[in-house]
Amino acid sequence: MLCALALAAIIFLAIYEPLTSSTREEAEAERQGRVLNLDPSKVREIRISTGVNQFDIKRTGNGWQLGTKPKDRADSAMVEELLKSAAEMKYFDRIAAREFKASSDLSAFGLRNPKRAIQFDGEEKLTVFLGKDAASEERFYVRTDLSRDVFLVSDELLKLAFQDPAEFRDRRLTDLSPDQVDRVIIRRNGGEIEFFRDASGWRITRPLHAMADEQKVEGFLKKLLGLRILQFVADDSGDLGAYGIVEGRDEISIYAEGSDRQQTLRLGTDTSGTLFGQFTARDSVYRLPPESAELLQVSPETLRDRRLLPLNLDMVDAVRIRTPAKEFSLHRKGEGWIVNDGESKRPASSAAVQALADAVSTAEVSAYQAISDEKAAAFGLGQPRCQIAFLSVLSENTPEARAGEHVIGSLTIGKQEKGRVFVQIGETPEVMSVPETILNAVPLDPTAWVSPG
Repeated sequence: MLCALALAAIIFLAIYEPLTSSTREEAEAERQGRVLNLDPSKVREIRISTGVNQFDIKRTGNGWQLGTKPKDRADSAMVEELLKSAAEMKYFDRIAAREFKASSDLSAFGLRNPKRAIQFDGEEKLTVFLGKDAASEERFYVRTDLSRDVFLVSDELLKLAFQDPAEFRDRRLTDLSPDQVDRVIIRRNGGEIEFFRDASGWRITRPLHAMADEQKVEGFLKKLLGLRILQFVADDSGDLGAYGIVEGRDEISIYAEGSDRQQTLRLGTDTSGTLFGQFTARDSVYRLPPESAELLQVSPETLRDRRLLPLNLDMVDAVRIRTPAKEFSLHRKGEGWIVNDGESKRPASSAAVQALADAVSTAEVSAYQAISDEKAAAFGLGQPRCQIAFLSVLSENTPEARAGEHVIGSLTIGKQEKGRVFVQIGETPEVMSVPETILNAVPLDPTAWVSPG
């Protein structure tokens, strides 16, 4: 008897309870005057049929994909609006199924053998059939596959769903965001530019090695990734020459989230001067806004970080300063610093050390010039005013580095000229011009670093 009761309970929970739950949900939808009991978040696929053709929209990850030709990314905002309209669709009038003596009676509403239908697939399938327009403007008749009840509703869903499938295509060039991109290569007649992101930020690697300005790179990426397609011209690459597009020229490649696979935007103009683009991630040709061509005009000078040597003082354990007359160092000790001139060690001014770090981090470079051994003397770098090295010190080996001193950054300060001073960072093959006020933060006498207290 216990086994029989347990079996009955299982049958009740597995069959009767879901049915009654579904009935309660449908009753609640009816009480609120809604046609459908639809949860947009649970819909995985939408199939829209016109009687002549149909197209599918499928959920993929956080977005939507057009499942039929042209197969492409769908506009998520449009799809979500369609789902919201279906879920919130309310009726102005309802004609109960019992009022229809025969199926043929549905013909008066265009719902006996309706051509237009929208099917929502998720945990359950639900289909809405769309019939004739009502006498009232902007209203028409619908029914579902669950019953023969006919509803008079607004034509909002009709307008949203029954458009040319191409209207559902996402007009954003890409759905990537700037924080997903970690490498960019620009190819144009003036040469290639490459910049990538590592743990310390953005760096330019071609045609020179330099730190990039985070905000400027962010602005470039926002403009690139925010491009809007004006017109879908062709659904495959075809003859790119007809659009003035040449592979390997006037193109921008992006790499996302450590991927080795690039996505490339190629730009070109036809004989009329119209700008076209082909984006390999979508394998189509588009007409783009004319200002899109400005993306190819970016230069290393506009992207590079013009701060002299950005530093995080918390990472610095020692500073070594070398002058033509003497060498001394500053070492972190507990919460403070000491100055060591080789003869004595005395407490150093923490404020002075901070002022030095701030000065080299914020000094703005006004000009960059290529340097060679022959030109070094002209900038006063053959016999420099001083050399400064910022060091980290590891007490033991790690998987990334061996114990001992490691140079975080170094600079060589040359001569002053017209309110500027020439500086070389590390072994970079260029000299930088910065305001001479930076010298105020670099006392060359060890005693000037001693703490007043």
